[in-house]
Parts: sequence; structure tokens; C-alpha cells
Amino acid sequence: MKDGLFDIGVVSFVFAPLALTVTVLMRVWRNRINDIRATMPMLDAPGLLLTAAVRHMPEEGREWGAAMMAELSQVQGLASRWRFALGCARVALFPPRGVGRLRHSQLSPSPFCGALAVALPPLGLPFIYFAAVIVEAIGGSPFTQSSQWSNPDAVIGVVKIIVTVTILCLLAGLPLGLAGLLRRERPRWLSALGILSSLCVIGYFMLVMHFVAGGPNGD
Repeated sequence: MKDGLFDIGVVSFVFAPLALTVTVLMRVWRNRINDIRATMPMLDAPGLLLTAAVRHMPEEGREWGAAMMAELSQVQGLASRWRFALGCARVALFPPRGVGRLRHSQLSPSPFCGALAVALPPLGLPFIYFAAVIVEAIGGSPFTQSSQWSNPDAVIGVVKIIVTVTILCLLAGLPLGLAGLLRRERPRWLSALGILSSLCVIGYFMLVMHFVAGGPNGD
């Protein structure tokens, strides 16, 4: 069983949704960066990051964003520019209660639900995979006679909790994505992608399990 966890087919199955999600997000990010470079070719990496973040802000926050862009142009040193850009990007995407003259009530809610909706579903399978690897490495499977656990029943209880958490991760994109849409979080596509992520990961999991359970000669 332990060797089977490291089989290339098992590893590919577990990490495929996460790899696809990262690829999609990187593609979106690259397209946004290319659009900014087309209009502002002289920007360095910190400037591109801050510009991309500011463009996600609602209109009432653009004045603050423009002020931060102007201030960034005065910051010297790559490390200092990165620190300033990352700090401003965090505020732009996850605004606190007050940003300069702006108030939190005037800004769109930060994309907290949307970000979790995208992140949690593809992390469900790697989570249970690493849990299984750790359990196997410490005492072997608690479901077999060769188990080295002194209290297999307790370990089985922990495994059930891990399975429950995994299922919650797979399903999380649905309620969190819907919550993000209802809260009018920006960017709105993030919440929609979270809903789609859950549906796709669940469908992918059920499809693979169907073929695994049925086997080549299954009904």
C-alpha cells in the first residue's frame, strides 16, 4: 500500500486538479501583465504587481491607487520597491476599514470568499494524500492486520476526520463562491471560478473512482 501511494498514476490523479488550477490562474495573471506591459512598457515587476492590483479596485479606490503608484515611483531599491508594492497590493485586494479618505463601507468587499473558493477544492486531494503518506510512514494502514499502531481504532477515527475535511474542501467552492457573488466581491470571476472548481474537481474525482471501481471489465 505504501509503495502504491507513490505510483505515478496515483500522484498524477491527486495533483492534477491543483496543477490545472495553478495553470489557469497563472494564465490569467500573465494575460493581465501583458495588457499592462502593452500600455506601460517601462514598469518593473513591483510596478506591474501594484498596477494589476489597483485595476481590481472599484472606481472610488482608484484615486488612492494612483497615489500609491506615484509614491512607488519615488521608492529606490528593488527590495524596498517589492515591500512597498506587496503592502499596497494587499491593501488594494483586501482593504482594511479605512484607506486614506476611503472607508471600508464604500469599497467592494475583499475577495476572501472567492480566494478560498478557488483554493480549497483542488487542495482536498493533496491533503488526504499527504495524510495517508504520514499515516503509512508512522504505523502502516490501521485497517490491516499488519498495522503497527497500538490503538488502530483511534487512528481510524482520525482518518474519518481527515476524510470529512477532504470532502468539505472539495465542496467548499460552492458555498464560498456563492457567498463571494452575493457579497459582490471583486474580481467577481474569482468567485465564479471557485464554484466551477468544486464542480470540476468533484466530477473528476467521481469519474476516476468509477473507472477504478469498475476496472477494465467492470459493469
